[in-house]
Amino acid sequence: MNSNLPGQVLTRHSSHDARGHDTGMAIQFYNVFEYPIVRDQLIANTVLVALSTASIGLRFMSRKIRQSKFWWDDAFIVISMLHTYGMLAMQYHYARVGMRHHVTELPAVNTILIFKMLIVYQIVYYNAMVTAKFSYLFFYLRIFVTPGFRMAARVCMGCAGAYWLGSMLQVFLICQPFAKNWNAALPGHCASMNVAFSTIGAFNLVTDLLIMALPVHHIWKLQMSTGTKVALYGIFGVGLFISAITIIRIHVLTTVDFTDLSYSMIWAAFWSVTEPALAITNACVPMMRPVFKAAFPGIFSSAKNAYSSQTGAQSGASGSAFKRMRDTESEMPLTHLVPTKSGSRGVEYEASLNDRSQDEHVPRSVIGESER
Repeated sequence: MNSNLPGQVLTRHSSHDARGHDTGMAIQFYNVFEYPIVRDQLIANTVLVALSTASIGLRFMSRKIRQSKFWWDDAFIVISMLHTYGMLAMQYHYARVGMRHHVTELPAVNTILIFKMLIVYQIVYYNAMVTAKFSYLFFYLRIFVTPGFRMAARVCMGCAGAYWLGSMLQVFLICQPFAKNWNAALPGHCASMNVAFSTIGAFNLVTDLLIMALPVHHIWKLQMSTGTKVALYGIFGVGLFISAITIIRIHVLTTVDFTDLSYSMIWAAFWSVTEPALAITNACVPMMRPVFKAAFPGIFSSAKNAYSSQTGAQSGASGSAFKRMRDTESEMPLTHLVPTKSGSRGVEYEASLNDRSQDEHVPRSVIGESER
């Protein structure tokens, strides 16, 4: 079958049908670079995954330079990276077993394998995305210690957990019986996969927007120059690009033809690797300053001097309600502000880094100390 297709090689001489019976059919493998579009997508995603790997390396190098302790944000980003490796490997395997070939051109055993891989692919993708979200949120808990913010971050964690749970339920409940996922001839029913994927994707987008919006108000209250605030907004705002990728992926999922999955899945497979790879890189960007400072000391020392001059003048002002704090664990000098009771009609703010009673689970090294 398909003996004239280029790049095809028979490598196995037995297989099984959807019910597990030996059919004697062979899984046929194809040249992954047979189609230029498949080749280009594989190369692009390989580069993106390599960049995300490098970003994690710079993240841990920064931790070493600052002598920072590793925390949950670091653990979750590594877990997300491992799942992204798995997704890239499956994208290559999809190309090997016939991605971009029409289903009528493939052996039945290849088609069954593609649908079975789709189940694993979804699980790995959802794990990659939710662990990246948790990494973002635990990083927020490193640098923001106000009670309201920490509560909001935990609410977002709950939303991310709900996203993961809903995704897992969708994977295992969309078809009854479960084997109907890869064998449409079985009695039973399947809900619309296009609708299910799009709905889960929309919830993914909402959680991303919530996570990105979380620090906006708190950054504005930080005691630093407007330029530094704009830079921080830029760092956290890069996530908008990830949201654009999510929107594209949602649209692509609505166009997948599950009656010809091997041919129509190509863009869904591409964006499903691109999204977590970029999310990982974006999650590591705020931690890279110590590395860049070590590599380009002139640029970053001048920025630090400007910041120190401004905050030093403010902290020395008579009657000022602000105190500059040094967060020894974060990659940015931050002043955390918490509303306090005031005898006047106005609202005073005070630095809260030394208020460790807010959350006893925050690592001691993350809290920082005040300057005397």
